[in-house]
Amino acid sequence: MKVSATEEHGLRCLMHLAEAHAQRRTATIAEISAARGMTPAYVAKIIGLLRRGGLVRTSRGSRGGLRLARPPEAVTLAEALSVLSGQPVRLRPCVEDDLGRDCGWEGPCGLRDVWRTLNGHIREVLEHVTIASLTRPDGAPPRPGLPDPPALPPSVPLNTEGA
Repeated sequence: MKVSATEEHGLRCLMHLAEAHAQRRTATIAEISAARGMTPAYVAKIIGLLRRGGLVRTSRGSRGGLRLARPPEAVTLAEALSVLSGQPVRLRPCVEDDLGRDCGWEGPCGLRDVWRTLNGHIREVLEHVTIASLTRPDGAPPRPGLPDPPALPPSVPLNTEGA
């Protein structure tokens, strides 16, 4: 899985909005731009994606601005990355296609099983981490609440040569 620059910056925009949510205020594109080191046009593009994906609400007027559409505790990284990328989070296209149409390899494939296992673990982590867990308004280090890493199944050999 590769996280694009837009996805990374989109998560940072959501983190900023989560901090504003904790302070019971809205944020502006200019504020996010200055705080996160992005151009206003780029922030506006990302906010557009997040708004169309139902994660951000905008309002006009003197009390207007940007805010999360739901509490930050209800927005997972899996959902945010899916909205920002326009597709479900997955390690490789073939994890959802047993016929090999997405990778060109037809028939049984040992790699597909490995990719599926890794994809499942990645999804599990992303579904357990919320935007709220990445921010701490009191200045303390964030605590993402990640589950313990899963143990490797006994069928996966470890390469211990040179260790």
